[in-house]
Parts: sequence; structure tokens; C-alpha cells
Amino acid sequence: MAKRCNFEFAHMKYFCIAIPCIFFIITSCHGPQPKEHLLFDSLDRLPHYSVDNYEHFSLANEEMLVSEKEISLKGIHLLSTYSFSILSEDETICLDQPESFKKYPIAANLNYKLKSQGLEINQMLIFSKDKPGITILNFVKNVDESEKTLKLKFEANTNLSSTGWMDGINEQDGPDQINFDQVTGIFTAKDGAIDWYAVWGSSSDFTLNPASSNCRKELPGFGASAGFEINLELGPLEERIIPVFIAGSDQSEYSAIETLADLRTDLFSDWEENFSLLDSLQNTSKLIIPSDNIKQIWDWSKYKGGISALNSYDQDIPQHNSDELLKLLAQFDPEYPLKIDQTAFIENLNSSRHIAPSHRLIQPLIFKLLGIKADFENRVVFIKPNLPTEWNEVIIENLWMDDNKLKIAISIDENSMIVEVTQTQKSAGISIHLPEDFSKVKVLGKQVSIDTKDNFRRILMTGDHVKIEAQKN
Repeated sequence: MAKRCNFEFAHMKYFCIAIPCIFFIITSCHGPQPKEHLLFDSLDRLPHYSVDNYEHFSLANEEMLVSEKEISLKGIHLLSTYSFSILSEDETICLDQPESFKKYPIAANLNYKLKSQGLEINQMLIFSKDKPGITILNFVKNVDESEKTLKLKFEANTNLSSTGWMDGINEQDGPDQINFDQVTGIFTAKDGAIDWYAVWGSSSDFTLNPASSNCRKELPGFGASAGFEINLELGPLEERIIPVFIAGSDQSEYSAIETLADLRTDLFSDWEENFSLLDSLQNTSKLIIPSDNIKQIWDWSKYKGGISALNSYDQDIPQHNSDELLKLLAQFDPEYPLKIDQTAFIENLNSSRHIAPSHRLIQPLIFKLLGIKADFENRVVFIKPNLPTEWNEVIIENLWMDDNKLKIAISIDENSMIVEVTQTQKSAGISIHLPEDFSKVKVLGKQVSIDTKDNFRRILMTGDHVKIEAQKN
């Protein structure tokens, strides 16, 4: 187990040295601006996926899930939905039809261009790594030369009830009750029968005026609704940033409020920690294959679950040939990046510790498909090319085995095969297995004679560069 952990996290120590502070990088390229805007600008450096509608959208960390606009903890639902709206002098605009909607591994961005009102609004949803809460930053910008007087409204519809995802939570809930504390500016919703809580608020920079929304959705059976409005005066081309923090607890009101306070104080440190991790993961185990869909699920499995060891969950992978494995991977929906948060969140709750959840099998499945496996104890990487019929070439870069970084390239056609490996640790072993019908073999350009065993020709080498060229008779 220790060896596996070394593989999963060894890459971090190398990337952490190379990654300077995100805020320093961005600030050096832009003039002074609010720190919240630095978070927004940094989204361009993260992978994203376009969202067509809320029905397929989910975002989660270890503690909380946002699916569509419902917010849930591991054991309880908090909100059935929430809504934002802009109130000008003569109309209310419900922010429910974004012009663009992008999902990132730790955030989402909804863009609204209200051209007739001379406004542009970006909503940025942010998750920390492990807090049971979410931050929503509202960037409200006046895009013309006229001054504007507006109200930003937010309303939460509670649904404090059991999710049914965890054992031992079968209580019957009661009617939700919501209170607003004018001193702290925090709304607290409590279930009428059980100590379940949802809380929400903004920063101390804004005065919250309790108000109902004209964009209210239908409440569930015992749900309740409450929200606030914030007055905004915007000069020509001026922008204001209004945060909304939402948290919850199935333990106590104090725990929920404490999480909300942590969301306020830890926003930037949480973002920097998550951003640095994702920035490193983008370049770790970088896969180049003919299938964009499989490459995409490979990448998002890294972002949401980290890097799997080369031998992890191997016992859970079915014994199929490459074409059958490719069919298994093809069953993953092309929109899997939108759904992976909800899939992982629920599977991690329900799966036995002896059975790997499906999202944890994506990387091992692809390693199996490529025919790559590692023996950590003996520091050997085994390569038995296993490409699907229609694949002629694959490359995997920055693949770590403990402190050894590898690049593996495999190209194959009907009568020839080339396997080329570079690695940073010269003493580590590389074992390449070729089908016995590839009888003409060159190692680093020199013809060699290789005996067969169990229908394969086996070549075991060390060094920083290995290149095997093989042909059939």
C-alpha cells in the first residue's frame, strides 16, 4: 500500500516546486483589481466543459453536491433550488437562462449578457476541497456610460430531508423554519423535527434586506423559502462583486454557521490550494490517443479522483481483449464530465470498500487497454501492447512510478510495431512483451534474437531510453 501511495502523490512534490503563487502570476499580467476577480481570471487556465442546461450539471466535493440547483450533504438535502434576479427601476430579470455556462473541476461560470439593461453578469460557483458549503460570486458589471440603480436578489428554497443515500437516516422530517439574524446577516433554516440546518448569507460589506423573489419555484412538501436583496449603485463601466455563501450541517446550527464563516475567510487559500493541484494534474499522465471521448473521461477522472496507480484495482478489471475493453469505455456518456461529480459523490457513499466505484476504474481500464502495468516492489514497468484494432498510435507522457517519470509511445500496424520509452530513473526496469509473430526485433537500432515464452517475446532493459522495433516475417 505504501508503494501505491507514493505513486499517487509523488508527482505533487515536483509540481509544487515549479508552480509559483497563482495570484502573483495573474497580478503580474494585469493591473490592480479585486482579489475575487483574480479567481475569475484564473478560470481560463483550467479545463472546462460547456453545459447546455441544468438537468445534466453537477458539481461536488467530498462533503456536498450541487445537482441542477439542488444542494445536498451526504445524508440530507439542504435546498431544493435557489434563484438570483436583478431588479431595475421597471422590471425584474430572473437569472435562469445564461448565455454561456461552463463547468470546471472545482467551479462553474454562468454568463448573462443583459444588453437591453446595459449589464453583464457572471456567476462563479466555487467549491473548496472538503467544506460542506459553496460560494457563489456574482460579478455585476455596468457595460455602458449611464449610472444604474439596481437590486440583486437571492432566494433559497429549503428541503431539509433525508437523501436516502446513507444508512441510518430514516427519520421523518418536519416543516422547515427559517430565521434571519440582522446582526450577523445570516439566514438559518432548521428542520421542524430533526437537527438539520442550512444557512446562507453574504459578506459584511453589504446590507442584506430580507425580501421575496419574483422568480420563486414551487416548494417541496415541508420546504420553506427566504432570501434577501442588496442595493447597488453602479457608475459607468463599474463592476461590483457580491458573494453568497451557502452551508449546512446534519449536526448543529453552530457547525453550519462555522462552515459559512470558514467559507468567507478561506475563499482565496482554498482556491489557491485546489488550483495548484489541478494545474499539476493537467500535465501529469497526459494521454494522446485517437479517441477524444476516452481522453476526456481519462482527464476528468484525474481531476476529480487524482492519479490512480498503475496496478490499482487491477483485480476489478475484467479479462477482455482490447476491442472488448474499448466497448466498455465507450459506454461512458460523452457528457460524463458533467455527471462525474454526482456519480462519484453517490458511488463513494454506497459502494463497498472492497469494490471500486465505476469512476475509480476509468484510469485502470485505460492502463489495461494500453497494456501498461507496474511492479512497484521491483521497480519494473511492464508493457504488453494491447491496442484496439483501429488504434495505430498512443502516447502517455509524465507517467509517474514513485520517483520515476516515464513517457511511453506505442505505434502499431498490421506488420510492424514500435515501442519507445524514456524514463528519469535509469536503473528502473522496462519489460516489453511482443507477440511471437513479430519475429524480427531491433533494440536501439540493432537486430537481436529474442526467444519466445507463452507466445510472447520478452525484452527486459534498463536505461533512460529504450526503443524496440519489431516486424512480422
